[in-house]
Amino acid sequence: MNMFVSAAVTAATPAIAMTRADEAPVIDNEAVLARVEQIIDFLRTRYVREGWKMDEQGAALTLEYFRRRGSRPSIQG
Repeated sequence: MNMFVSAAVTAATPAIAMTRADEAPVIDNEAVLARVEQIIDFLRTRYVREGWKMDEQGAALTLEYFRRRGSRPSIQG
């Protein structure tokens, strides 16, 4: 049940803040990281098809990249 609650919270948090048309969008790196973590967790814990396995090295590299990016302040696109 907690997964559904956290998924709803993550889905409700925009990764790109809405701005005026004359302003560049602001990318929320923490929200992006939360979504990437959710996707990887989902793929790790669900049946995809027979014989399918998560590329754990690729997943680890992806998480490392987005964690580094998420530790930076939000940037304008």
